[in-house]
Amino acid sequence: MAKALRLKPLNLFVDPAIDLVDRRLKDLLAYWQDKRAERDMPARIDISPGDLVTHLPRLALLNVTAEEGEAPLFSVRLSGTGIDDLLGSDHRGAGLNDLLPSASAKLISAALGALVEHKRPMRFFAQARLPGNPAASVEGLALPLGVEDGPVNMVLIETVSIRQSDMAQFPDLEYQ
Repeated sequence: MAKALRLKPLNLFVDPAIDLVDRRLKDLLAYWQDKRAERDMPARIDISPGDLVTHLPRLALLNVTAEEGEAPLFSVRLSGTGIDDLLGSDHRGAGLNDLLPSASAKLISAALGALVEHKRPMRFFAQARLPGNPAASVEGLALPLGVEDGPVNMVLIETVSIRQSDMAQFPDLEYQ
C-alpha cells in the first residue's frame, strides 16, 4: 500500500494511490468510472440512486460553490442514514465550517479542493471521535461530479466503517 498523506493534527489520511480496501468502495469507484466513460467525470444526472441502493445509507452528496480565484466551499446536499447516525444528526444544508472546528474544516476543505481542481477521485481513512461513534474508524471515497468540460459542482462521498478483520491494512491510524 502506498504511503498515505496525514492531514495533521487530525488522524485523517488521504491516499493518492486510491488503494481501496473495502469492496463496497471498490464497487462505487467502478460504477463512477463506468458512468464517466471518456470524460473527466460523470455529471450528477448520470448517477442513478436506483443503481446505488445498497450504498445509499453511507452516501453523502456535497454541493461545491466557488467564486473565480477563491477556494471552493462545500455544503451537505444530502446524507444517508448511516452518515447521519455516525455524525449524530442530519446535516443537510450545513457547510464544513458549521460541522467541524475551524482548523479541521480548513484541512478537509483543502483536501477536497484538490479533488475539485484535479477532477480525480480521492480515498481517505480516519480514526475520529464522532457523536454517533466515539471511536470511529472509517474508510471513504470522494468522487467528483460535474458537467462535461466544466468545473466540479458536486462531490459524491461514501464512508464505511473499517471492519475489524481489515484493521491491519491501516497501520497509519493511531488508535486512542
